[in-house]
Formats: sequence, structure tokens, C-alpha cells
Amino acid sequence: MEKTIGMRIRECRLALGMTQEEMAEKLCCNKSLISQYENDKVDIKGSVIVELAELLGTTAGYLLDGEVGCCMDEDEKRMLELMAMLKDSRLGKVALEQVKVLTYVCIKDNK
Repeated sequence: MEKTIGMRIRECRLALGMTQEEMAEKLCCNKSLISQYENDKVDIKGSVIVELAELLGTTAGYLLDGEVGCCMDEDEKRMLELMAMLKDSRLGKVALEQVKVLTYVCIKDNK
């Protein structure tokens, strides 16, 4: 089963160790609205999705369709921003290959 927006919101909230009450307080709403979001009972406005993503340390794209993992740190967010700035697809492919090599080296060194 594919994850819904609500499932991804809950996943990110729990990964941060945040309760629905804490999340509601930060968003200036009530806990029942957070529950409705997480159970896909209401449609969420785009501006709210952006606010949720920022609070949960992820992207609106992840909440909407799972495009990127949950709870990115600042370096991961910056890397995505930089990759998005590479308009030439060939440069993007080169950068991606560089990251793959670095990942391989790190995994190999940690064994």
C-alpha cells in the first residue's frame, strides 16, 4: 500500500519525537486538526503543507508524493537545493555520480 499524505505527516512527526499536541501548538491549531490531517480526513491547503514540511524538517514534495525522505538535515536540504540549481542535465548526472562514489567510499571504509 502506498503511503498517504497523512501517513507521511505522522511518520515525520514521530521521527522527531513530537506529539500531536506539540505539533498543534507549534501550528497554532488544535490536536483534532492534526489527527484529521494524519488520518486523511481533510484536504490540506498548499500553504499548510509548506508549513508542515518546514516544521517536520522535510519537503512539501515528500509530504505530497513521497519524492524525498523524511526529516532531512540542513546539509541534505542544501544538497537538494544545489542539485536543483544545475539546469544542465549532464552536470546533474555528473554530480549524482560523484555522490554515488562518495557513498560507496564511505560504506567501504565503515566495513
